[in-house]
Amino acid sequence: MTALEGDGYLRAVTFTDHKSGASERRPIANLFLMIGAEPNTEWLDGRLTLDAKGFVQTGKGEDGKALASPFATTRAGVFAVGDVRSGSVKRVASGVGEGPVVVQAIHQFLNPGVA
Repeated sequence: MTALEGDGYLRAVTFTDHKSGASERRPIANLFLMIGAEPNTEWLDGRLTLDAKGFVQTGKGEDGKALASPFATTRAGVFAVGDVRSGSVKRVASGVGEGPVVVQAIHQFLNPGVA
């Protein structure tokens, strides 16, 4: 995507192939960015279990059994929420909603036996 055109509203988008240099302008009225569509998790490889696309797997241990939280990773005390989590719906509202939910699991991990 190399250009957005409009007059207060989006009217067109120009796409350019970076290899060939060819450009194509298309009439488009709406644009949605999926920033989390490609996880930046290479640094976690070998530290947490990642799926084939690089998203962090949560909710199940390496043995396949359910963990105490759907946001728990295979490393005790490490949780993942939002776009980086395998199986998440990759929407802002979901990530925002998962944040407060995981706080309870974090408190339980830090203070075992306290209700």
